[in-house]
Amino acid sequence: MMTHRRMIPRFLTLALTLALALIGLAILGRTPAWAQQWPVNGDFSQGGQPPAGWFLDPEAARKGSIRITGPDAAGRRVLELAPNAANTPSEKPLGLGQLLPAGPFRGREVTVAAALGATGGAHAVLGLAVLRKGGGGETVLLRDDGAAEPAARQDRLSVPDDAAIEGLVLFLTAEGTGGTARFAAVSVTAAAAASVTPAAPAQAATVLPAAVRIDTTRVRRRIPRTLFGTNIEVIRDANGLWDANAQRLEPRIVQLAREMGVSLVRFPGGVWSDAYDWRNGIGPQADRKTTLTHPGADERYRHVFGTDEALTFARNIGAGLLITVNAATGTPAMAADWVRYVNGNNRSGGSGPARVQYWEIGNELYMAGDMSGGHMTPESYAERVLAFAAAMRAADPTITIGAIGLRNYGRYRFAERDDWNEVVLRRAGAAIDMLMVHNAYSPLVGEQKGLDPAQVYAALWAAPTLIAANLRDTWKDVERLQPDRAARMSLGITEWGPLYAATPGSPWVDHVKTLGSAIYVAAALKAFAEDPHVTVANFFKLNEASFMGWIGRSGSAWIPTAPYRAFQMVATRMEPDLLASSVEVASYDSRAIGFVDRVRGVPYLDVLATRSEDGRILTVLLISKHPSAAIDATLALDGSAGADSLRSETLTGPAVDANTGTQLPAVPGLRWAPQQRFGTAGRIDRGSLEEVRLDSQALAPPGATVTVRVPPYSMTLLRFEGVRGR
Repeated sequence: MMTHRRMIPRFLTLALTLALALIGLAILGRTPAWAQQWPVNGDFSQGGQPPAGWFLDPEAARKGSIRITGPDAAGRRVLELAPNAANTPSEKPLGLGQLLPAGPFRGREVTVAAALGATGGAHAVLGLAVLRKGGGGETVLLRDDGAAEPAARQDRLSVPDDAAIEGLVLFLTAEGTGGTARFAAVSVTAAAAASVTPAAPAQAATVLPAAVRIDTTRVRRRIPRTLFGTNIEVIRDANGLWDANAQRLEPRIVQLAREMGVSLVRFPGGVWSDAYDWRNGIGPQADRKTTLTHPGADERYRHVFGTDEALTFARNIGAGLLITVNAATGTPAMAADWVRYVNGNNRSGGSGPARVQYWEIGNELYMAGDMSGGHMTPESYAERVLAFAAAMRAADPTITIGAIGLRNYGRYRFAERDDWNEVVLRRAGAAIDMLMVHNAYSPLVGEQKGLDPAQVYAALWAAPTLIAANLRDTWKDVERLQPDRAARMSLGITEWGPLYAATPGSPWVDHVKTLGSAIYVAAALKAFAEDPHVTVANFFKLNEASFMGWIGRSGSAWIPTAPYRAFQMVATRMEPDLLASSVEVASYDSRAIGFVDRVRGVPYLDVLATRSEDGRILTVLLISKHPSAAIDATLALDGSAGADSLRSETLTGPAVDANTGTQLPAVPGLRWAPQQRFGTAGRIDRGSLEEVRLDSQALAPPGATVTVRVPPYSMTLLRFEGVRGR
């Protein structure tokens, strides 16, 4: 998984640098007499090196050149940042900044706007961050759209009316090591305090209409069972999956995983993969080693849960295994020996083959600061892929091999280099069968305080739209760079899930468990199912006595969370053949929050429709993203005259942050922040197994159309049996 350290974008580090350089102005709220608008010299009419009013860090100044040109065709002065070879990704890229005083912006909605363009492989990035005493604060980020001529871009953020807000940090940076990033007409304006509005627009109606059409005769594809995968971690006795005292798998977790419908288990799980020597986890339990979790760590663990235990667990729940080999500190020979150990022997602990089909080379090595210590360039990784794939195929030529990749998009920017996919696919794409990405963690708000929960959840529910677009763009990379291989390749999402923060001090860290997060799970699964090139998906993670496990702890018991129940609904209660469907319903515009960009026109209702192979059973999932209004969905079943019976199941609860009552662990010396409630009716601190419930009822047998009411922030699964054709 992505750790908190790696979740801190570099532009925030730059923002803090600017803040320290100009803190006197910010704290005192002094406005230069000659400044009539914000930022100072935003039109670049005043020259200088740096331009008047702008701050340039001396270290950043060595990474390229700065000049002002124009006027351009639109009559604007243009700031041009031309990065050089030293402008590799770092905490201080080539860029300029200003620190704006807090006074004009506290308690107001702020709009940041600019015209951005770029040439020669560079990118223009503009950011505006709220500077809060003690850390945290919302940030918006604008990027060029790929055109050379600067084009208008804008976004908004709400600044809390809070004395802890010390200012706003505005920064302009250039990405890349060549070309030119271009900026013009930069402005920051504040609306009157009374005009601040919530991000998720409220609807006056208590019930919204929706028109849903489902083509019961058009099968788009058979949904791969391997979309319903998960991650388990090797450390801490597999987070409790292994009972060290009884020397066995924890029966309750095995039961819950089987009932959940998990089909594929990724091992050894996340960041630990590139610090893992599989040979430490085989052989008699008494002989197993104790090692560090990763280089430089304080924590050590004993390898009581290894390859054979993982194989046994997968077999016991009816799932396959996906193994991530150590591409950082491991070797091709070590990986090949692992393939031979598993696929050359029956290690399942029972009947049936223990063979592993899916193998992945490395984890998140594209990310600077990767905890494994194995971060590398795409060129180095591509060479490793070629060597590892050759050795592993020599051990078993029939395995499916995936390489890691990530196409940065919007605010979601975890690959250190934008050309990671380009380099890896061009150099090593012919050696792989899959490209594995981690593009679906949301909303990643970190430790930000003062955020409106309605805005956060509206952005979370909008994120699958961005994820689906990123998957389409990623596949275009595959087709462009490996045209002869693309027909035999596919995409995998080997880590995904709701994720708000990764530190105890965040008021959002435990929101992974909520009903609102369950809605995201269902919407993300819809995005994966509807993409014809996605064949594997593994959520992160199955079990943990902390905030990320979809099977969590309540006292001494392991219990399912709301995301578990949403996943289970799709994985076990829906039929396998994907149908074409559409929906007409009101929509909303989400705000840029955390690592989720702004999205316009997010429909309040998502639809996923499937049928059995013989067409006699139809299942339709209706996902409501409205925070307060019910939705009356009228379904038109094209190609059908109706069904013999209809039953509905609705996953619902008393609040968006309702949950089943999993608890954060009590750890000496560790204090969890109070969690943000969803308004006055929030239930984040009142969870129980009854809070997130599944309401089931039989409905009247339908004809070719049927109307169903979907409660707000819920999901309803309709099951039509005995479907009749026209």
